[in-house]
This record gives sequence, C-alpha cells and structure tokens, in this order.
Amino acid sequence: MEFSVIREQLLQPLMVVSSVVEKRQTLPILSNIQIKIDGGLATLTATDLEVEMSARVPLKEYSDSLETTVPARKLVDICKAAPAGCEVKFVVAADKIRVLAGRARFTLSVMDSREYPTISLTGDASTIQLSNSELQRILSQTQFAMAQQDVRYYLNGLFFDLQGNKLTVVGTEGHRLAMAKFEVDQAVDKDRQLIVPRKTVLEMLRLLDGSDDAVQLVLGDDHFIFESGSTLFKSKLIEGNFPDYRRVIPSGVDNKLVCKRKELREVLGRVAILANEKYRAVRMKLSADNLALSAHNQENEEAEEDLGVTYSGDEFEIGFNASYFLDVLGALTTDDVEINFGDSNSSCLIVAPGSDQAQYVIMPMRL
Repeated sequence: MEFSVIREQLLQPLMVVSSVVEKRQTLPILSNIQIKIDGGLATLTATDLEVEMSARVPLKEYSDSLETTVPARKLVDICKAAPAGCEVKFVVAADKIRVLAGRARFTLSVMDSREYPTISLTGDASTIQLSNSELQRILSQTQFAMAQQDVRYYLNGLFFDLQGNKLTVVGTEGHRLAMAKFEVDQAVDKDRQLIVPRKTVLEMLRLLDGSDDAVQLVLGDDHFIFESGSTLFKSKLIEGNFPDYRRVIPSGVDNKLVCKRKELREVLGRVAILANEKYRAVRMKLSADNLALSAHNQENEEAEEDLGVTYSGDEFEIGFNASYFLDVLGALTTDDVEINFGDSNSSCLIVAPGSDQAQYVIMPMRL
C-alpha cells in the first residue's frame, strides 16, 4: 500500500509528535511513531506511556485505511534532509516501509501497530476552553516554580484547581510558590483538582504560540487532555495531595513596596553577580523610599546598589534567593511591581499593583 504527503505538511506535525519519544526506552516499540490512515488523513502518534501526542496530516489522493509504525528519529531526519517542496511517498509492506523523498530512497523496519501502547482514559471529565494566549500566560507565570525530580513527587508538576468558572494554576517546590488565575466562560458542573506532570506542562508551552486560537482542556479523574487545532495531547496525572496553597499566601503583610519592575530586575541581576553561587542570597535593606541590595560570596567579594522605590513601612533587613526573585520579575509583564513584606522572618508576597491574577510567595533566607 502506498500514500504520499507534501514534505512541509508532514515535517512540522512529525517534529511535534516525536518530541515525546525518549532516547532510552523500556520497550523497543516506544521509539517508533504510529501512523494510522483513515479517510484521507494520517494520524501520527507517539507515547512514553505517561504522555501521548497525536497530530493529523492531510494526504494526497488516498482514502483507504492502514496502520503501521516507523522509527521516529530516523523518519524526522529523513524529512528534514528531503528537498523543500518535495512529495514524500511511503510504500508499506508487512515488515518494511520504503520512503521516497525526491531522488532518495530509504527502507525502514516497522513493528506491528497492534502492539503500540495507548493511554487509556477512564472516569468522567470536565472540559473548558480558553485562548492559546491565555493558557500560555497562565503556564508561563507558574511553570518555573515547579519542582524537578523532587522526592515529594506531587510537587513535580502544576496543580490545576477548577472550581465553577474559576481556574487556578499553582506551582511550588517548597521554598516559593507561583499562582495564576483565570475565569472560563462556562462554569463546570463538578470541581476538579489535579496535578499535571512537569513534562506535560513543558510540552504544552512548546506547542503554544500566543495566538487567539481556541484551546480545549479536558480535566479528568485520571487524565488530562490538551487539544489545539490538529494536535491532541493526552497525559496521565500525578497522584498525591498537593499542599493547600491558600494557607501559604501571606496575610498581614503591611509593609508595601512599589517600584519599576525592569529596574529592580536589572539592579538585582547586577548585585547577584557576586552572590554565593550555591545559595544566591541577596540582602535587602528597606528604608523610607529606598531599597538597598547587597550580596557577598565565599571569596569575600561584595556588591551593593541602591534603588529608589515607593516605601513608607518599617525599616528592616531580609534575605532572599536572587534567582527566585528574578524568575518572578521575568514572569510578570507590568511596568510596576508590588512587594508586600511582613518582617525579616516572613515570606513576601509579590503581585502586579492592583491585581491578584498572578501571585508569588518567596520564603526568606537566613543571612
């Protein structure tokens, strides 16, 4: 059996799907991409048993049905190297597939498509819709606070809390917390709380382009689905109890500082050059309309710089991990930033002035 597709129509979906394929696999078939053809469309699917990515590709003059699998990396390399605008032709046999691209000919081994694993979906689910740009904003404002390979496995992802028409997304690794909110158009009948794995979050961010196109999210009992255009992304969830993020948000933080976000980011970046490489500690000294930042390292080198701010609270000193602050200042997009302090031993709350759509909590460091 044969089918053909224009190189440019195949290459992008193929690269999207193949990103799920891990270099080291527990099962040989997981290094392959499954190709299912039905009704003039080819569906490309890849999985690592935790996440599953699919994309649809239109074919040239083909209406039969067939299934096969091909080595993912090799097919990507073949399509990348093929001449621009050429027709890529596939000739499928029982245990081989021939790929014709321009004047080049390739013969690849295939594996039985019936043995290709898929993620089974059980239980009910709630579906919400938002724009590509809104989802990109929410994930960008929170993903950096996720843990990475933490023994507390429930922190290695983002927490999605859907209640009525309000979606709250939270990331934390124990020393900082990032939270973003969004209101969906239609309220769901059943509230949902689920932990989406780190790999799923990063794959979604890679797919999002900031457009106004609609994106559909399905939040289920044991699964999460992202659908945009011709791309469908299924993921298992992380089991466990996510910390109660509401209890982490500081209250009674009466010492409010407001300053230019970019200016603080630049000053903090300069002072942090001489911070301890491991702990990245920066000292902040707050006084009337002034923020003095300083850092030193194990070589007894020091950096200091003052920044004019709007502040009339108590005078005190506090230390923070500079990297945590820089991540927050990079995630926000407003001209000004508001930082709410309690005392030298309390976490601070960072927001955009006049808005609680994104909130950040950073624990202090001992100096």
